[in-house]
Amino acid sequence: MAHRFVAAAFLFAICFMQVHAQSKEAGAPPAARKPGPGPQRGRLAFLVGEFETTTRVMSGRPGAREALGTGTSSIRWGLDSMFLFIDEQSVNTVLGHYKGFGILGYEPSSSQYTLTMCNNFGDRPEYHGTFAGDTLVMTTRIPFPGGAFDQKLFWFTAANTVRLQVFNDMGKGPVQVVDQTARPR
Repeated sequence: MAHRFVAAAFLFAICFMQVHAQSKEAGAPPAARKPGPGPQRGRLAFLVGEFETTTRVMSGRPGAREALGTGTSSIRWGLDSMFLFIDEQSVNTVLGHYKGFGILGYEPSSSQYTLTMCNNFGDRPEYHGTFAGDTLVMTTRIPFPGGAFDQKLFWFTAANTVRLQVFNDMGKGPVQVVDQTARPR
């Protein structure tokens, strides 16, 4: 009986070592390898933090009034620093109480940054872009009843603040519609 136990233990040990050696040779399958954050994601670090925001909303129409709003922006790393989670809230006389949530990341297969931004108006545009110098530039096409327009975002730092500028192009050239300044809390 003792010989059977020793033989079984010995057989188990040999099988285990064989399987372990084969798995080392083969390595992990490519799909199981987890990508690291990489330098492209590191370029987004200037956006991370807790901010008080001042937002100027322009209508884009001559003679129309502008609105000034205040709010907060919380941007943090998520999912093992693969994405930024954006939680934005502000109040102004044009949009009322705006709430937005976004996910910003880098897509290696297209070498572009991607942003999906959802808000309490039901919008969910998807932006794509890259850095021009130290400015993250992202674009999308926004549909509306009867047509669509192009929208471009510019994110950059200026004087210890994070700035966001939004331009709409209805086919007659870009017009600035949002200028936001975010100051660390």
